[in-house]
Amino acid sequence: MIYAFLNASVFALLLQNLVFGGGFGMSEAIRIATKPREFFPIALLVAYFTSATAAVCSALDFISEINALSTSLHLGVYCLVLALIYLVSTAVIKLFMHDKENVHRVGMAAVNTLVLAVPIINRRAAFSAAESIGLGIGAGIAFIIAVLLISEGEDRLKQNETISNSFRGKPILFIYIAMISLGFAGLSGQTLFV
Repeated sequence: MIYAFLNASVFALLLQNLVFGGGFGMSEAIRIATKPREFFPIALLVAYFTSATAAVCSALDFISEINALSTSLHLGVYCLVLALIYLVSTAVIKLFMHDKENVHRVGMAAVNTLVLAVPIINRRAAFSAAESIGLGIGAGIAFIIAVLLISEGEDRLKQNETISNSFRGKPILFIYIAMISLGFAGLSGQTLFV
């Protein structure tokens, strides 16, 4: 069980990085990488939502009536699970923290495409409960690593004076992200061109 959990976590983190390899949550990763104030809170919240959603959805798939549903109905169930986790999380934040800015961050993290991709991948891969939670945690950590790599890369690219003016800013950042994505694609062992 521990091996399956760790195997799925490493799979989502390195071998099949869902952010760089699948593009899930990439637009949000690019957006928050440039905002140091929102950087860690949102990245940690995305990791929380991927893990929590994966755990609850995996548990629900053990119920035979839910397991028998079609893929589109499963997506509806997963959206309901995410909505409930979001509502509970915002209620806890409002009760204990009294901070409206954190509620905004929770919403941004909850609607990240990575959060709903994880339960769907778990179902399609027929992962066990431990593997599902491992994939959720690995995907959340992969998002944090993606934001760190994008932020660091953007800082270094801004300091590089050899980059021509036509490539400064977002164009060179997208080239940088493409190179990282190719690196993760190489780790996965998948064929890029057929």
